[in-house]
Amino acid sequence: MTSGETVKPPSVTIEFLANELANELSSGSKEEHPAPSQEEEVKQDGGLQGWLQVFACWLLFINTWGLTNSFSIFETHYKRQFRTISHSNIAWIGSLQLFLTLFIGVFAARYLDGGHVRAVVVTGILFQVAGMLLTSFSNRFWQFVLVQGVCVGVGSGTLAFTSAAIIPFYFTKRRMLAAGVVSTGSSVAGVVYPLMMRELFQKVGFGWAVRILSLVMLATPSVSLVVLKPQYTIKQKKNGPLFNAAFLRDTPYTLFIISYAFMVAGVYVPYFFIQSYALELNITENTTFNIVAIMNAATFFGRFPYNYLADMFGGIAILVPCCFATAIILFLWRFVHTLSGLIVISATFCFVTGGLVSLPAATIANLTQDKSEYRTRMGMGYTVAAIGALVGNPIAGAARHGGSTDVMERWQGAWFVAGACLVLATGFMCWARVLRGGLNFKIRLLRSCGVVLNVM
Repeated sequence: MTSGETVKPPSVTIEFLANELANELSSGSKEEHPAPSQEEEVKQDGGLQGWLQVFACWLLFINTWGLTNSFSIFETHYKRQFRTISHSNIAWIGSLQLFLTLFIGVFAARYLDGGHVRAVVVTGILFQVAGMLLTSFSNRFWQFVLVQGVCVGVGSGTLAFTSAAIIPFYFTKRRMLAAGVVSTGSSVAGVVYPLMMRELFQKVGFGWAVRILSLVMLATPSVSLVVLKPQYTIKQKKNGPLFNAAFLRDTPYTLFIISYAFMVAGVYVPYFFIQSYALELNITENTTFNIVAIMNAATFFGRFPYNYLADMFGGIAILVPCCFATAIILFLWRFVHTLSGLIVISATFCFVTGGLVSLPAATIANLTQDKSEYRTRMGMGYTVAAIGALVGNPIAGAARHGGSTDVMERWQGAWFVAGACLVLATGFMCWARVLRGGLNFKIRLLRSCGVVLNVM
């Protein structure tokens, strides 16, 4: 350009200005009102649909963990029927059921990810009801192992995993509270089933009592089929591996699921043996059913405070003191020898352990960055925990010293094994917490939102 030339401004037409204005308004609108992301669509934290899912999962919890919480009434009956079989061997029935309740989750996860939630629930109901009906006609020990331990366990596994997997997709900030409400289903079943079965045992016998229980187990989860509406806004990885070894490189996650295994190994020991222990203390049989009901009633009141606090401080921060306190209670159980003492320690134990059933699944969700990985991670966590569920109660039963004439000394090995498992669970959980959030326990871990939050 030479010095004598002038710059001609670009021509501006009305059409040009109109187009620019339209583009600007369009851009501003997108910035002020962005389209909801997949993550935002999932974060409902309530509403009619969200709480209906809580109700549906609550019904599923009744006949999964609630059945496990009531196993002592079956253990006592089987010990009376098979007097030559040890408590340790009888415990394999309930331990197989508990093992499969956790282990089957890794397989149920794949079908849930494919959108087959109702097929999964129907399968679980059929296995559970068929298993309990066959239990009512069984009369040999190996038959009970197969039908109640394996068949009912497979059904419980599909239903339990479904009830735990749905809630995190409807709740984020109040996830722990919602999980706590769901978990009260096991407490309600643990109160109702022992009292119901006590009356039925006396009036119609074991066989018809279990058949009536089967009808209840058919009716309650069937309602969930109408209510359940899983959230599939987030696309799941189809045909992914059942087990992803890469997840184990997440050290806090790995330590947590190891801790979960030790926790499950020890925490169900009183639920399996409390009635037998009470009978050996010369407490009447009718009263022992009441003790089981009182235990489970205490878990109901123990669900809400821990889950409410977990929403504020994080799941691991609440689980650590609960696990340690549970270990102390189990060690003290050796000194209990009266009805009043047994009621007090049983109720205290179940109140303290109120969060140990509901918090692990939601804690795994908080340790998961990518929600598409959640069900696989939870399935892996349940599978590892299942190992503890399988061996914990039989080992505790074997630790019972049958040769002693003193009841407290006879059972002290069982309580000490359970207490040691909870001590190990506490240690691994503390390790996971320190690796994730450091020594500052005022930090709440919430990886599912991609951040670590300071709640103080």
